[in-house]
Amino acid sequence: MRIMSCVPLVAALLSTTLLTSVSAEETDDASTLDAVTVYATRSAQSTFTVPGMVSTVDPEAPGTALSSDIDDLLKLVPGVDVVNGPRRNGQTVSIRGFDAEAIITLIDGRRQNFEAAHDGRFFLDPALLKKVEIVKGAASSIYGGGGIGGVIAFETKDASDILNPGESFGTTTSAGYRSGNNELSSTITSYGRAENIDVLGSISFRSSDDIRVGGGDELATEDNLISTLLKAGVTAADWHTVKLQYQGSNNEGQEPNNGAGSISTSNPLLDKKVSDHQLSARYIYENPDNDWLNLKLHAYVNNTDVEEEDISGSNLGRVQVRELTTLGFTADNQSKFEYSGAHSQTISYGIEIYQDTQNGTSTATGDGTRPGVPNAQAISMGAYIQDEISFETGVGKFLIIPAARFDNYRSEDETGNSQNESAISPKLALSYNPTENLVFFGSLAQAFRAPNMTELYPSGLHFPGGGPVPDNFFVSNPDLKPETVTTLEIGTGIKFDGLVSDNDKLQLKGAIHMSRGKDFITQEVDVFGGTTDNSNIDNAKLWGWEVEAGYSIQAVTAKFGASYVEAENGDTGEYLSNNVPLTFTSDISYVMSDLSSTVGWRTKLVDANDKVGSGDVASAGYGLHDLYYRYAPSDGTFQNVTLDFGIENIFDKRYVKRFAALPEEGRNFAARVSYKW
Repeated sequence: MRIMSCVPLVAALLSTTLLTSVSAEETDDASTLDAVTVYATRSAQSTFTVPGMVSTVDPEAPGTALSSDIDDLLKLVPGVDVVNGPRRNGQTVSIRGFDAEAIITLIDGRRQNFEAAHDGRFFLDPALLKKVEIVKGAASSIYGGGGIGGVIAFETKDASDILNPGESFGTTTSAGYRSGNNELSSTITSYGRAENIDVLGSISFRSSDDIRVGGGDELATEDNLISTLLKAGVTAADWHTVKLQYQGSNNEGQEPNNGAGSISTSNPLLDKKVSDHQLSARYIYENPDNDWLNLKLHAYVNNTDVEEEDISGSNLGRVQVRELTTLGFTADNQSKFEYSGAHSQTISYGIEIYQDTQNGTSTATGDGTRPGVPNAQAISMGAYIQDEISFETGVGKFLIIPAARFDNYRSEDETGNSQNESAISPKLALSYNPTENLVFFGSLAQAFRAPNMTELYPSGLHFPGGGPVPDNFFVSNPDLKPETVTTLEIGTGIKFDGLVSDNDKLQLKGAIHMSRGKDFITQEVDVFGGTTDNSNIDNAKLWGWEVEAGYSIQAVTAKFGASYVEAENGDTGEYLSNNVPLTFTSDISYVMSDLSSTVGWRTKLVDANDKVGSGDVASAGYGLHDLYYRYAPSDGTFQNVTLDFGIENIFDKRYVKRFAALPEEGRNFAARVSYKW
């Protein structure tokens, strides 16, 4: 499939929506096209006026509520993709072509630093979430190392998010089924609040079998997943709040060691146990009458353990473990200055410290260590400051945001290899609103990613040889340099109320971005030389663009997105694996108020991925179509019932994503019913 031009298609889709929307019945459904972002600047800002591209996802929205994993949840976000195949345990998020380690992943503010070549970076059930926020572009100036591609922030539910005004206690139960992997799921959540107490407890179960890919083949895998969330918050006098949280995930199933690859002699099926436990404590002082002090303290510990036991092949009975423990602490404050109704400042500043400890074990080695998983420790310390300067003039409103952060990171393995480096990450962003319906914005930022422990200190056997191919061994490289990227982004946005009707709304925002990268980290496998090592690419160039638009009129809401990224080695001209082919997404829904129902159609069109390097394989373009339906009465006998139904990949398209080895899930029938009392 080849997409020839973006402009005619977007125009055609938008004009079709405008024409068909005029006859829709009127509804009181409020538009949510302009959300609020917190993570883009660490203070609440409109996603329209903030100087950057930010997307938000509501996990409980029609269609999205049927999500079984992160891929389902983020499939329509422009500039975002979930890679590493359809198996749940291996999925990682890509933003603007930057994968995994180049993106800061947060769950309720906790860094998710688990690092593995074949496993996912985090393990989270969408049933526990209330919101996902994706900040695209360089973010190291306030978040530190890893913020080259952006930030993805997951927020879990609180009791106040579910209870209606006047309610103090409730329980929600749900049950679901997916035909694509024969998955049964159920969730029960209880929650309550009193004068100064907010508590919630939730447990979710998922049991699934082999994944049916497009065309009818099956991909061997099995998941038995239990996810738990416990939260409690107490607000004392004088605006002091303490919040405690536990989040846990346990998954026992079968899949190959490399979940992104096919089962083979070198990648056999094995029993896999993934255990993830996270504890956190927060202190918040938030007094609306105190402009100087808005303090947030956060301490947390994450422990992720992946255990794999070979159940066939030459290594029958072998048990290998990868474990990572993260200890983290952040302290953030904001001071606000209101000089007049037209001029204000918000200064954000804080510190962050986190330590990662990794251990790898294997029953098949003499010393019990696991090849490719070094026993090592890393610690990072950072401090940042950011100033949001807002002022209005006779020609419009300006928002100027300078920011800078200093980070020091150190690491060492048990054999004595070590690294000690520092980085400064500056950023300048600004937006200009000549009117409230028009914005121009731009930013210039430098971001970095320190090499992780697995990239710096690997050793041992990577894979056995055969015939003329010798055994292949990992080679450590403690001199590996950090990746640094300088990104320029320029964009504009426009929104209108009452464009063709008294109650319609249109919003469109887009940007182009250009990046120059230095010392990109890449893995090189010398098959005939028998080595696998990590090295730096001296010069990388990336450029791309993305557009996000929404239109609502009466009972119809339409959302559209488009994105593209091209990346190459600046010295050789060879394409890099950061390339992302031209991609369009759409979601058009219609609310039938008299029937308490919403129906919708979602589309994703992806061009062929033919800009690939010499070691990569091109892939064909594809088009995906979903239908969804929700029944959610607001009164009457079934007012506490919500029924969701969907058909995903309607035409059972067989396709692979960019640089992937496995096809994705085929046609899937999904259903979920929930009840609240």
